[in-house]
This record gives sequence, C-alpha cells and structure tokens, in this order.
Amino acid sequence: MKLNEVTADVAAQLDQQAELGVQIDTRNEVPEKGPVNNGLWFQIPNVTAVFADMKSSTALNSEHRPRVAARAYTYFVRAMTVTLERFSAGYIDIHGDGIFGLFKEGQEFEALASAITMKTLVKTDVAGRFKEDSEKDWDITAGIGIDQGRLLVRRLGLRGTKLNEVWAGKPVNIAAKLSSVAGPNELVVSNRVFDKYENASKTRRRAIIRSCGCNGGTQGDGWDAPESQTTELWEKESAPQGLGLDFESIHRLESKWCSLHGAEFCEAIITGQRPGR
Repeated sequence: MKLNEVTADVAAQLDQQAELGVQIDTRNEVPEKGPVNNGLWFQIPNVTAVFADMKSSTALNSEHRPRVAARAYTYFVRAMTVTLERFSAGYIDIHGDGIFGLFKEGQEFEALASAITMKTLVKTDVAGRFKEDSEKDWDITAGIGIDQGRLLVRRLGLRGTKLNEVWAGKPVNIAAKLSSVAGPNELVVSNRVFDKYENASKTRRRAIIRSCGCNGGTQGDGWDAPESQTTELWEKESAPQGLGLDFESIHRLESKWCSLHGAEFCEAIITGQRPGR
C-alpha cells in the first residue's frame, strides 16, 4: 500500500461522510448498539458513567508471567461486567484494564450502588480468589469514577466486523480520569453527580451519606442507629488540576458495603424506600 493510495482512500471517505451529513436523534434509553446508517447519531441526555480501572496493572505485567496477568485481568473484568449487568447498565464496554457501564437518566442511584458493589467485591472476593488460584501475593484493587452528562453514540469504523460504538461527550472520559485519581478500592464522584445524592430523598440520603454505625464490627443498629453513632462516609476536596475537569470539587468514598447492613442500604439507595417496607 502506497502513501498516495492511503491519502486517496481517506479523502474518499471524508467526501462520503460530508455528503451524508449528520443527523441527531435524541433517545432516553442507553442503546446496546449505536446506529450505523446515513450519518445518524443518537443523543442521550444525563447519562451516568461508571468507570472501573484495575490499579497498578502495568506493574503486574512487568513483575509476573503472562499467565498470572491474564488471570488477574479475567477475574477483574468478569466480576465488574457481571456487577454492571446485574444493576441494569444499558451499555458495558472494556477499555484495556478498565471497564465502564452507562446508565440512563434516572438511574444515577443504580450507578452508585453498582460502583460500591464493585469496589466491595474486588476487596472481599476477587483479590482473595486471585491470590488463592494464582498462588501469587498480588493485591487486585480498583479505582472507580462516576460522572454524568450528555453523550452521542454511533457505530464507526469499516464495514463488516470492524465497527464499534464511539461515545462522544465528557462523562466516560471524566469518569475514567476520576478512576485514575482514586486510591485502591476507592470511589471518586464529580460534584455534579454528588449534588444529586445530597439532594435526594431523606431515605436515599441516609443510605448514601452516613454509615450504619457498625464501625467494622459484627453488630449495630444499622438503619436505626442514632446519628451520634454514625459517621459521614464521603470526603470532599478540590478537583485535581491538569485533568481538564469542568467542576470544582470531587467526593471520595473509601468504605465498602457493611457485611451486616450493606444489603439493606443498597436496597434503600436503589428503591428510595426504607428497608423492610
């Protein structure tokens, strides 16, 4: 293939796309596949993006044999994919050692519950299983980010099998950036998303913002714990500079689901109903 032939092919493709133009169709659902015909793009408002990144994967590849790294990637991606699917993410995709799920407008609470579940499972199940099965003392950890905004989607590439969804917009990129500044098994949320959590119903806010009062123990009042026995779970800080973030603050969550009360708090976040009602 000569350079002038490549240049001619590119020019022909640009001419074809210019002739087709661009059409925008607003959809409320997050599609599993983007459109492919006649320059059509789907526009989806208020999509919540959850991006999970396996931390220190570069070191994993350099320090261990390919078989060990492959097992780590497999366990991590499988666990994260199943979690996103069970919490009804409309679209799931894998980017290297990272994975993201997209939730439609109104699903920001399912998105949060999925993210907390992901970081919990990495700590309580995935990491231990990997060490046991690979016989390697390596900690699999996740950094998770959440952002929200408008996205455009279309399938682009070449005809046949070389087509893939292209998501244009900030939420996925910013969620990925937030996952990169998250510590091991930490969740970082943009303040525009966290504002919705702070302004949610009283029940949801209780489940999201404050702890169950166990403080890592095996007993406690859980939902009915007086505020004096609970702690605020999130830490607010200024947004990191140099990442192109378009908001002023972020919120970090280090804690995972409580083994005693996590299920009822997860239920309250998703349904907005007090557990048991």
